[in-house]
Amino acid sequence: MDYELLRRRDEERDLLLRVAAGDRTAFRRLDARFRPLVLQVAGRVTGDPWLAEDVAQDVMLEVWRRAHRYDPAHPPVTWIRTIATRRAIDRVRKAQADRERDRRIGMRDHEPVDHGSADRAEAVLDRVALHRALVTLPDRQRQAVVLRYLADLSGPELGRALGVPTGTAKTRARDGVTALRRTLARTGAGSVGDDGVRPGRFDG
Repeated sequence: MDYELLRRRDEERDLLLRVAAGDRTAFRRLDARFRPLVLQVAGRVTGDPWLAEDVAQDVMLEVWRRAHRYDPAHPPVTWIRTIATRRAIDRVRKAQADRERDRRIGMRDHEPVDHGSADRAEAVLDRVALHRALVTLPDRQRQAVVLRYLADLSGPELGRALGVPTGTAKTRARDGVTALRRTLARTGAGSVGDDGVRPGRFDG
C-alpha cells in the first residue's frame, strides 16, 4: 500500500473540505497544488495554451464555488480533473459555435473582430480534425472518451467520474472511439488507433 499516496489524498481531501467551509487560505494552497494539473488537462483538450489558461481560471473558480458539493468518498484529483475536462470541452464547443456563427453572418468580412481571439480559436479548431469530431459525439460518449484518453482515468476512476458502473463507462468510451473513427474516415482526416485514441493527436 502506498502510504505516501494515501497521506497526500487525505491532505487534499482536508483542503477541499476547508475550501467548502470558505477557507481562502486552504483554497490558495489547493490552487497551487492543482492548477498545473488543470493546465495540463485543458491544454491537451484544447490544444492551445491561451485557452488552457482561461479554462484553468474558470475551473479553479468553479472549485471554489462548488467545493460544498465535493463527495469525500472520491479522490480530490479525480473530481477536479473531471471539472477541468468538461470545462475544456465546453470551451472548444463554444469556439466552434462562434466560428460557425461568424461564417453564417459574414462577420469576418464586414465587421471588426478581436483577431487575437479569433486566431486562437482557429488554432484550436484547425490543429486536428479530432477536435471537431469530438464535439459531434453524444454528451455521454464525449465525456467518456475525453476522461478516459485525455484525463487518463482508469476504468474504475472513469466509472466514478461518470457515476456509472465501470463496465458501462468503458463501453461508452469504446463506442465513442468507434464513432470518432467513422467520422474521421468520412472526412479523410486520419484515424484513431485500434487500442484507443492515438497518442499525440491531442497534443497539436
